Amino acid sequence: MIDKTSWKIRNRLEQIQNREKIVINTKILKTNQDSNIVKSETKKMYKYYRCDYCNDEIRLDLKKDERTGGIVTFPHSLTKRGKLSLVLCNKCLNKAFKEFES
Repeated sequence: MIDKTSWKIRNRLEQIQNREKIVINTKILKTNQDSNIVKSETKKMYKYYRCDYCNDEIRLDLKKDERTGGIVTFPHSLTKRGKLSLVLCNKCLNKAFKEFES
């Protein structure tokens, strides 16, 4: 079972702060999986972010109003380590704020 404390942002703060840019992942669909000899065709479905708190997908092909999250920049006054850009879904936003407030 995965330890839930490893997903907390405070435990991975240095790793998140040292990344150069936020990674945009691509969902790929393989069409021909019947044969291992023939190269299967790949089709790009959509691009997405991974939430830094719960590791859920945040799809980028949807309109901004319909997305389930996005990039949030926390100021120095809250993090005490400089500006910090996180990818958070809507359900994890309050949990992340509480984690920095305590």
